Amino acid sequence: MQFPYSPGLASGKALGRLAMHAMLATLVLGCAGRKTTLGDGKPAPEAAQNPIPDSSKANAVSVPRAEADAYWEHRGDPDTARLALGAYLRAVEAVPPDAALLGRVARAYYLVANYVETDGAKKDSLFLKGVEAAERGMALHPGFAKVFQATKDEKKAVRELGLESIDVIYWYSANLGKWASDKSLMVRLGNKSKLEAYSKRVLELDENYFHGAAHRFFGALPTKVPGGDLNESKRHFEKAIAIEPNYFGTRTLYAELYATKARDKDTFTKQLDYVIATPAGSLPDAEPENRYEQAIARQLKEKTHEWFD
Repeated sequence: MQFPYSPGLASGKALGRLAMHAMLATLVLGCAGRKTTLGDGKPAPEAAQNPIPDSSKANAVSVPRAEADAYWEHRGDPDTARLALGAYLRAVEAVPPDAALLGRVARAYYLVANYVETDGAKKDSLFLKGVEAAERGMALHPGFAKVFQATKDEKKAVRELGLESIDVIYWYSANLGKWASDKSLMVRLGNKSKLEAYSKRVLELDENYFHGAAHRFFGALPTKVPGGDLNESKRHFEKAIAIEPNYFGTRTLYAELYATKARDKDTFTKQLDYVIATPAGSLPDAEPENRYEQAIARQLKEKTHEWFD
């Protein structure tokens, strides 16, 4: 588009629109709500920040990965879930950190924040620490580090990561997505394209990963932004369920996010009834998460009248 040397009314309006769009873009990009830790030189999360409760089980100064994993097997107990997180943080200090361990740290932060912690501010802090742990894991990858250093663009850098890094990719987006989900519209929009890029990479690497995790993300996303396509939301939730019918987290999100927005009481009821009636152990590797999700499903079911009556 060319503008005359002495702009008239029409070109002045065009310039005004361009300025408005530029300002909006700057606001959105500048309102992500947090500053990345990528490139700050810190190697890993600090164990001193861990949220473990006082307990005789947590007296060891340095806990090896095997002991942390042992706690993790019993993460269905809220206190033990916190102990697992604390143990993983100390394991990071005990050995040179790698992406796999930092991915588990990020997942443990997510689990405690999402299912165990009840204080809103503490939940936010835990989600953000989960984001930071995953960032540390991604920064260990030479290709990611090189591209990010050259471009400062995470969306380009994440394409350098492969299957060996899928844990840190996913748990980064899971923690950041949960943290942003109840923030202002500007914060949600400020993180949208980044979250899409990370989740798209998971989808490209393995659409079955963590029981259809990327499809779960793309099912939730349209419900969180203005003008989101609810048909796309439904399609992705149904795909995730087809990948793994007995991961209850997909079904509770499908009910809470899609069904309430679509005013689809049948889907809401069907999904929650399935979660409540199906044994949590029907998916052994996610039995602890499924038990937490059953509690969420019961709470949602009790609020049916708030959305549909």
